Parts: sequence; C-alpha cells; structure tokens
Amino acid sequence: MLSVILAIVCIIFAIVYGYFWHRSRFFIRRGIPGPKPTSVFSGNLLELQTDRSPFNKSFMKWENEYGSTFGYLEGGQKVICTSDLSVLHDVFGKKFENFHSRKPIHPFPFNPDKDERANVFTARGLRWKRLRTLTSPSFNPQKLRNMQVTMLDTTRKVMKVFDDLEGQEINVCKLFLESSTDVIERIAFGKEESGVGKTTNPVTLLIRAFFNPAPFIENPLINFYVGTFEFQDWTIYLHKVLVKIVGSPLTKLGEILVKTIEKRRALAVERKSQEAEEMNQLNNNEDVNGNGALKNQYEDFIDLFLNSEASEDDIKSIENNNIRLGGGELSKAKIEKRLSDQEIISMCSVLMLAGVDTTATAMSCFAYCLATNPEAQEKLTEEIDDYILDEEDINMDNVNSMQYLDWCIKESMRVLPLAGGANSRICMNTCTVGNQNLLMEEGMTVVSNFWSIHHDPKYWGDDAEDFVPERWDPELNRIPKDPYAYQPFGLGPRQCMGMKFGLLEIKLMFCHLLKNFRIEATQNTKIHMAGIIVCGPHDVTVTLRRRVNAAEQDC
Repeated sequence: MLSVILAIVCIIFAIVYGYFWHRSRFFIRRGIPGPKPTSVFSGNLLELQTDRSPFNKSFMKWENEYGSTFGYLEGGQKVICTSDLSVLHDVFGKKFENFHSRKPIHPFPFNPDKDERANVFTARGLRWKRLRTLTSPSFNPQKLRNMQVTMLDTTRKVMKVFDDLEGQEINVCKLFLESSTDVIERIAFGKEESGVGKTTNPVTLLIRAFFNPAPFIENPLINFYVGTFEFQDWTIYLHKVLVKIVGSPLTKLGEILVKTIEKRRALAVERKSQEAEEMNQLNNNEDVNGNGALKNQYEDFIDLFLNSEASEDDIKSIENNNIRLGGGELSKAKIEKRLSDQEIISMCSVLMLAGVDTTATAMSCFAYCLATNPEAQEKLTEEIDDYILDEEDINMDNVNSMQYLDWCIKESMRVLPLAGGANSRICMNTCTVGNQNLLMEEGMTVVSNFWSIHHDPKYWGDDAEDFVPERWDPELNRIPKDPYAYQPFGLGPRQCMGMKFGLLEIKLMFCHLLKNFRIEATQNTKIHMAGIIVCGPHDVTVTLRRRVNAAEQDC
C-alpha cells in the first residue's frame, strides 16, 4: 500500500514539475531572447528583484545582453520588456483593443471582471471604460481649482515644519510623503483637518508598505501566488480565507470610507432643502485667492464620486467601446450610470495608494535635482519671484503659467522616472506588434523599459544622463518628435488620469518652498532609485537655507 502511495505521489510530482519546466521554456520555444529562468516555479523573479531594482538595474542589464526587446518570466506571467517604440505604439495606442488590461502590480489573486472592488486602475474592458468615464470629470480644471484650497493649506503647514528644521540636514522624502498623504486623506477620505507636523500618520506606513514591499521571492506566500499566477481562479479562494483570518490593512481604509459615505449621503439630503439659498450665496461670493475656487463650493472626491453620473452619450460611447474591446461576460451586464458605494470605496482607496507615494516620490526626486543643480534652481527661483510677489499669488493659474518650472519638473521626471509597473499591458487577443511583427499571444504581458527610453541618447542627445531643463525649450528643437520617448505618466488611453492633480500639487509645494528657502546639497546628498512597484528614493538628504529677505515675504 505504501509503495502505491509513493508511486502516486511521484507521478503527481512529475506531472507538476513537468508543467512548470515546460512553462519555464516558453520564450526559448519561441526564439525570443532573454535571461534563463533561475527557477522553474518563480522564473526570473530572483534576479529581477535583486536589490529591489528591476526597472533601472535588471532591465538595463538584460537589454545590454539581449537587445531592445527580450522576454522573462515573472512566475506565471510571461513578460516582454521593450524599449522599441514601434512596439509600444501598437500596444499602448494603435492596437489598444487588444491590450486594454494592465499588468497587476501585486500578485495577489484578483478577478478584474467580477470582483466588486475593481477600480479604474485594475479594471479592464467595458468595466474600465465605464469607471474612467464616470470618474475622469472629477479631475477637470474647475474641480482642481477647488481642490487647490486643501493643497495650499497643507503646503503652508509643511512650510512651518521646514521653518523649524531650517539649517539642519533633513530627509525630505519623509516630509513629502507626510504632505501628500495629508492632501489625499483630506480630499479622498474626507478628513477635516491637516495632520502635518503632528503625530506620525499610520496611513503613511500602510502606503509605504504597499508600494515598497520586500522582493516577492522573500515571502513564501507571495512567491506562491507569483508562481501560480495562471491559476488565480482557484488560488483566489485560498486568498479570501487568509484575508479573513489574518486581515488586510486595506480593509481599514474601506471601513473609514463606509462611515464617511453614510455621513455624506445624510448631508446630501439636508442640502436639498437649501439649494436655492446656497446658489444665491454662491453667486455673490468672491473667489478664494482670486483664482476661481468657490468658498462654499468645495467638493472632495467622495462628493464628486457620489454625484457623478454618465450621460446618455457617455453610455452609448461605452457600449460602442464594448464592441471594440471584445465585450466578454461584461457585455451582458447592464451599464449603470452611477458609481456603487463599493466602487466609490475602491476609487478613493486607489487614489490614496496611487496618489500619495508617486507624488511624494516625484517631489523627492525634484528636490534632489534642484539641490545638485544650483544654477537651474537659481533660474527657477528667479522665475518664481517674477510671478509670485506674496503668498496670495501662489495659485493654480500662476504656477501653471511658469514655463521654466514646467521644464524643470518634466526634466526631473525624465532623468528619474518612477512610473514602474504601471507602464504595462496584458495581451487580450493574439496579434502582432511593432515593425518586426512580434507575435504577442493572449495572456502575455508587455512592459515598457521606460528607464532605457528616458536615457537613450538617440532621443535625448549625448547629455541624456544630465539634468538640463532647457532641453524642453521648443525653440531649441531638442524635444523628441516621438511622444512615446517620454512616459512619466504612462501612455495611451490608460494614461494616468490624476496627472494634472499630481503636477499641481508639486508646483504649489515648490513655489512655496523656493520662495522661502534654497535647497542645498550636503556631503550626504545622494539618491538610490529602487522599488518593486514604484522606482524611487527612500532618502534624499538636503539642507534648507532661508533666503535673504524671505522672512519679510512670509510665504
């Protein structure tokens, strides 16, 4: 009997191992160059995430060895990484109907078509189009104009913290993370008061843990999910059980939002009886800071999502896109015009997660670029002084009018890109892409080698490694003719819809900062870009020196 059991076990092991061994040779069988998998189960995961630097280290190493387009295995995910813009044009743009799904940034089992927690980042097809249609108006210019009130208030609180730290060596990464967390908590979660400079915010720890995990290979459970990626329809049940037993930090965010949504619905009922009076008051009110942000018309994302509704034209557009995107099971579902409570929770949660770490990281990288390029910082300070006479001048219209500020931020995001795993797409229908007609089979993933593209002398010249804001001057004719050579916010129809929100927050912060201080490099100023999901620094040490006469300006 024992021998029979052992024989059965050996046969099962042989079948399982044979499957994973066959999978590990996926790219070899297709003649696509790439690194040899270090494990039949986890593929190239060990080498990929060495030093937590897949984007600016592993990808660059592999490109030097195998060329601009190569294949690797991320457990069960078959990934093509490329810096070939002809491939990216097809994947992210021309053939979007075949690549409308984004590669998941975490390997936890998840069904983007059926899970009620899907949001505009994780959804695909008809579901993505509907969520995008309903939520994108929340980022229009007037909505941003209203939100800047909160951004400016938080920025002023940060300036007070900087005042206390003036002349000391400080790690600005921590302060920028605290600032961006505060802004999103107030705008997406309905938090009433700023928490900057007070006790440590536990939400910042949650966000940092989510976007900066240890290499997946080091966690047995995550490594298991990575290796069994194609079996998510089964492993998802295990994951649900584990979440119930162990719990999830994201559940806490959801609980906060449920209570906030209930309060907002109650307030909405009360407001209905006062609409006429409020409209009359709004017509007589002056703008905040003279910039068009109405004093009594402030809305955060919860308000905006509760009030969002798709028009009949929007519904028709979604239905037409459903035909183009393949439909599937979702094509049978009724297209709801309004967001459900769970969708609002998911949208606010993804704004918290995606809108905090990325903005804070971009600020930290920008501070490093200015500290290590004092001449550019001086030119930017002069432009700010020309536009900003006192604190009341720091507003959306003025900061968006500053040309050199725009060039500096663009250049910072080119030299130190942080997009990471967001610049990826899953093939939904087998097709060919690029000038070489590369065959992309259903289920394969394409990842943009954005670090290589952003530092390629072919597009950016011999000084591609240097921080040169002037390259963005249209008169110098140095901007690449191909827009896909620059991709800090992604590409195509799924480009980051919060782009203008994040840029506004950065511009308001640095106009305040440079109006008051000089950012100086020290002997400890360095930058190490790393991250499994977002590529960024954890430590940017600088010293802030109060500018001469800045105290009188009191900005």
